[in-house]
Amino acid sequence: MKKIAVYSFTEKGNLLGEKLSDLEDDFIIDHFYNAKTAGGIRSLISDDFKNRDALIFISSTGIAVRMIKDYIKDKTQDPAVLVIDDMGRFVISLLSGHLGGANALTERIAKALGAVSVITTASDGRNIEAVDLFAQKNNYAILSMEDAKIITSLMVDGKSIGFCSEDKAAPINYPNLFILQEKDFNSHLKALTEEKKLEGLIIVSNKKRETVSALSRPLPIVHLVPKNLNLGIGLKKGVDKETVAEAVKKALDSINKDLMAVKAIASIDLKQNEKGLLEFAKELKISPVFVPKSQIEKIEDNFEKSEFVKKTVGVYNVSAPSAFLLGGKIILDKFKHEGVTVSVAEE
Repeated sequence: MKKIAVYSFTEKGNLLGEKLSDLEDDFIIDHFYNAKTAGGIRSLISDDFKNRDALIFISSTGIAVRMIKDYIKDKTQDPAVLVIDDMGRFVISLLSGHLGGANALTERIAKALGAVSVITTASDGRNIEAVDLFAQKNNYAILSMEDAKIITSLMVDGKSIGFCSEDKAAPINYPNLFILQEKDFNSHLKALTEEKKLEGLIIVSNKKRETVSALSRPLPIVHLVPKNLNLGIGLKKGVDKETVAEAVKKALDSINKDLMAVKAIASIDLKQNEKGLLEFAKELKISPVFVPKSQIEKIEDNFEKSEFVKKTVGVYNVSAPSAFLLGGKIILDKFKHEGVTVSVAEE
């Protein structure tokens, strides 16, 4: 459940904050009244900005801005920040409207209070789906937030945008969108760019970023990466994180896939305490899955067998069955590097 802090500075504002309790079925909401908070609300902001999903100020926008200004980093990290006047007339989305969810929360709270929602992001005002929201909705990694801003800005200006996707999800919601096929990048892109007056590209692909950017030059592009690769990893005892990372990089390079496309990692349960594997998974913000030996035994006849692996861990193959059990089609059966074996399945 999302954690929300509500800050009020007047008695009327404090009463208004209590009305937000209707949202508590979906959120954990803590109310703070400045007059009854030790050290005042300002003393809470540093920790709350890091640890809460949303901050709601029942105050002027000036108070909110002055209190949060030292903690703002970027839209991928900052919490949603909303401002409500203490008369309950307006609910304003102040910070992290898209990725932080401030715009959606603003609409919901305005409806609950019978207030007017104030959302100033250009794409929302034009009913255009911003690139960052589209990526968030489909669990795509954005390789460059700056590129996402450039393409969204072109969309706001009504420019013609090309869209090419390897994923099955519906295209981004934008009226001046031209759907491209992968073959168009080989020989037709220049002609299509001129014919359709394309001024930017949105590409959804798990291919390496260098490959995608080379295909699209010289048009501005945002590369969105679907999280659809599952890794099975076998490794010798004591292999460090750097070696695991290098093995995975080389394995993915060999099939022209980007590291950001990795969705899950699995190995046999005997490896659940391998520090190198655990640290690598943590770096990718992935909780590794450790498969019981009995599960691998049921399917190991479908994969290449190694007597050495059998003697070591009790099954003939670790990486390929582990990747397969995570889901998808095996697209890299085995890649070996300095005591690490990597298999890749694509969903």
